[in-house]
Amino acid sequence: MNQIILLRRTLKPLLGWHGARLNFLALFLIALLRVKTINLAELATGFRSNAKTESNYKRLQRFFRNFDLDYVVLAKAIVILMNIPQPWVLSIDRTEWSFGEKRFNVLLLGVVHNGVAYPLVWEMLEKKGNSNSDERMDLLERFCSIFPDVKVAYLTGDREFIGKPWLSYLLIEPTIRFRLRIRASDRINEGRKELRASFLLISNLDRLKFYREKNWFGDVRFMFLLCVWIMVSY
Repeated sequence: MNQIILLRRTLKPLLGWHGARLNFLALFLIALLRVKTINLAELATGFRSNAKTESNYKRLQRFFRNFDLDYVVLAKAIVILMNIPQPWVLSIDRTEWSFGEKRFNVLLLGVVHNGVAYPLVWEMLEKKGNSNSDERMDLLERFCSIFPDVKVAYLTGDREFIGKPWLSYLLIEPTIRFRLRIRASDRINEGRKELRASFLLISNLDRLKFYREKNWFGDVRFMFLLCVWIMVSY
């Protein structure tokens, strides 16, 4: 019961909900940690209350069926609760799966903290497959409108998140630094010459092999300078 009271006191100033709803949310969060599943039937068994499991199950159904969450408030509550320091590392990703005949394709933008990416804004894509530049830009615009004063270290993403309009947007509009994976076959152009990404990677691996054979890796200062040089070369 002390856990429930503590959770209610913590969540009340962040969400502004009334007591009964806060009490339910506290019970739900504790049950989620106990049973370690999002299956509602299993979650109902983890509620620490005098109600029967069947009643808890119906409460869960009513909550998710009828209550509209304010996702802006929720996003702000997440970063406050997790005490995420600035500058933030952002992560853009997409997940796609099926539930029966229903397909879900979700584009997400989250903040990375202690090795975990916490989703802050997302969009349900009404299609299969990759996102496009417009969908990514809309998502980032929503993030910037919710957190206009947050300092961002850089944005990370997988090889899906490429494309000239998208990269031009990152360079010109919000001027957010990015670290996106690219294909080995992609070509990098600096204006004067063009190289394959695989060439840069192989070249740096060859240099690392040379330094390893020279047994220079014991020198911490040398290792630091080597890392800086490789990052600059990219």
